[in-house]
Amino acid sequence: MQNSTLSDIKGIIETKNNILIVSHYSPDGDAIGSSLALSDFLDSIGKKSFIYNRDQIPNYLDFLDYKNFYNTTEAFPQDFDLLILLDLNDFERTGEDMESYINSNFVNDKKSIVVIDHHENPTINNANLHIDTDAASTGILVYRLIKKFNKKINSKVATSLLTTVITDTSSFKNSNSNTESFMVSAELMEIGAELDLINSRIFANEEIKKLQLKTKIFSTLKFEQEIRTAICFSTTMFYEETNTTKDHSAGIANSLISYSNVEIGIFIREIEQNKWKTSLRTNNYCDLASFANKFGGGGHKNAAGFTFNGELELLIKKIISELKHG
Repeated sequence: MQNSTLSDIKGIIETKNNILIVSHYSPDGDAIGSSLALSDFLDSIGKKSFIYNRDQIPNYLDFLDYKNFYNTTEAFPQDFDLLILLDLNDFERTGEDMESYINSNFVNDKKSIVVIDHHENPTINNANLHIDTDAASTGILVYRLIKKFNKKINSKVATSLLTTVITDTSSFKNSNSNTESFMVSAELMEIGAELDLINSRIFANEEIKKLQLKTKIFSTLKFEQEIRTAICFSTTMFYEETNTTKDHSAGIANSLISYSNVEIGIFIREIEQNKWKTSLRTNNYCDLASFANKFGGGGHKNAAGFTFNGELELLIKKIISELKHG
């Protein structure tokens, strides 16, 4: 593992021509926005860039323009000379196919790998890592990197970068909304980032079926007064019955901590039978990254998650027990 400055990473990029950009599966606004912004900027300075994510871009982000976006490794060019991983610091978070591709085509061939992220506890070795857990979004780190080139940033890049800040701070409602997040947002808007477009598509473009899904999810609400924790879940049946997808339940955990007597919000989503994705949110009440690590996950102090294999009832019992006695 090699800790690298953004100047170091700039130097690496300047010597490369064909660059693969990868972010974590089940992508959010930070993963997609930072990937698109960096790709567009690299193209503008004469580099060839390609973006990979195991999953499709969520519907609520489809206002962002993109090209050379892949969900499979089969159609890739074979001449990549640099891999840039964004918003993740564990190969596993790229998905099984990409993890295998990285090991075969970059690790084994000793090709350059760069990691730019704001999550804790990196597990990747043999890479140039730039990790800043104080950054409100990975997009802010990408913005810092882009500024190192002293090249013009267009409004398309600015809009993608602003999207990373708006989504990761929940429009400046989360505790990670620091001074830099406001300053960078102001700079991006000066460049031409379309805040009205971002807000209208992310926060004011909801369908009635999303409300129907939320009604089902909130009907499962369980509140543990002793640990000030609210827990709710969704089964695959909920999505089927409301003709919705996982994108429609984004932000559920975060919404739970908006209530005065809730300090920890937990949303559990069924991925497949006896496999559950757990999202955790708080506002400086406890260290959720450390908590998630106990279940094999990770994240930030105030936002983390993990995947659990087993019965839902057992998962909820384990979560409550660990919060009470861990």
